[in-house]
Amino acid sequence: MQAFRATGTFPNGRQVQPFTKDIVASDEVDARHRIYSFFGSRHGVNRRFVNIESVTKIEPTTSTEPTVISAFRDTHDFSTAAATEEE
Repeated sequence: MQAFRATGTFPNGRQVQPFTKDIVASDEVDARHRIYSFFGSRHGVNRRFVNIESVTKIEPTTSTEPTVISAFRDTHDFSTAAATEEE
């Protein structure tokens, strides 16, 4: 599994809401599927209305997303990332 950062937009009422979401997936296709699934379940948005502009692979320690930290806590050291945020 790898960490990915997806950015894009989705309709939220009458506005178009930008988003940045860090997720854990096996590859870029799986990451896109998980983004579509997330917005479908949380916001009731159809896949065709979610506009994913980019999906990039990231280093897990750069993310503050709890799901990413949980997935990589055994293999990466997140204490250095937390220390730099507190300063």
